[in-house]
Parts: sequence; structure tokens; C-alpha cells
Amino acid sequence: MRFFELETLGDVNNSELLFLDQEPEVLGLDGYCLAAGEPIGESYPSGVKVQPGEERPGIQLSSVLGNNFNFLIVSAEVKETIAQHCAGAAIEYLPFTLLDHRGRVRSQDYFFINPLGCVDAVDAAASDIKYHRSGAVVAIRKLVLDPQKLLGAPGLFRLKQDLQRYIVSEPLVRAFKERGFTNLVLREIAVSAQKA
Repeated sequence: MRFFELETLGDVNNSELLFLDQEPEVLGLDGYCLAAGEPIGESYPSGVKVQPGEERPGIQLSSVLGNNFNFLIVSAEVKETIAQHCAGAAIEYLPFTLLDHRGRVRSQDYFFINPLGCVDAVDAAASDIKYHRSGAVVAIRKLVLDPQKLLGAPGLFRLKQDLQRYIVSEPLVRAFKERGFTNLVLREIAVSAQKA
């Protein structure tokens, strides 16, 4: 099976697309949870509003909203597709109100998607990973996944070695493409050969 990384920046070359460059202040430190796969649960405030900044004038809505704070932000249709393909997986689906540049309500059909936890799916021998002396991953220069470690992985998950990477399985990518979702930037990730 093939796997892909979903880029949260979206299509940075399309200036017509709405891009979010201001993390909602109301989330406070919980914003970290959305980027790193920690549960927010009951502490997620009601009435969260997100507004694009003035520096990015694009107004066109898309299925995936590009942003520079590494949140996975999707339309209700994308959310439903993820939920169908990830039944039983630990994922938070957190609604918010999208405002326009002037602060008026633009849409109430978007969600933060927060896959909880992670999967240790890296083939360390085939990958090029830079480690700190503490053992923490500093950078992944070449990423290769281990097919054995991917057995039973959900259709959408975070990588243990880099919690800010969203990994999507081939069946879920196919569903995205069949539905014609927009601003979906995917990069295929190498998977090492199956060991005998």
C-alpha cells in the first residue's frame, strides 16, 4: 500500500486561496495540542472563530484550508470522508466559525482535525534522520516507512518521529480524489520492501 504526507500549507502558489496565518488566540496553549496530537477534549472552547490576516488577500474557499501553524483544517465533506475511513481511530473533530477579512461570518462548515497519538512507522535503517544527543529527532532528511509497522495503521495518523506530519493511506487518498477535494497537496512517501 502507498502512503502520502498531507501538506498543511496547501497550494502556496495559488494566491486566490484563503490562507490562515493567525492561530486563534482563544485556543491559548491548546493550539499546541492541535499541532502535536494531544487531546483537547473538554477544554476546547465553544464558539471558536478563525479569521485570515490582512497579509494574505486570497478569499477562495477550498476543501483544505492552508495555514502556517500546522493544523489540519478541512471542510465538513472532507471531515466526513476521514471519519468514514478512520472509524475507531482516536481523532478529534473540532468545529469552528470561519470569519472573512472584515470579521463577518464566512462559513460554519470547517473543522480542525486532530489525530491523537502517533504511529512508529519509520524504517530507521532506510531513512536519514538527524538526532540530538538526547535522542530526540531534530530533522528527517529522507523518510522511508516500514511496511510491517504500518499494519493496522488508520487511514490518517501522525508519525511518532515527527508529530506534525499527517500521513494518509492510499484508500483515503483515493476517496479524497474521487470526491474532487481542492487544495489537497499530497507527497508520496517511500515504503521499504517487504521483508521475507
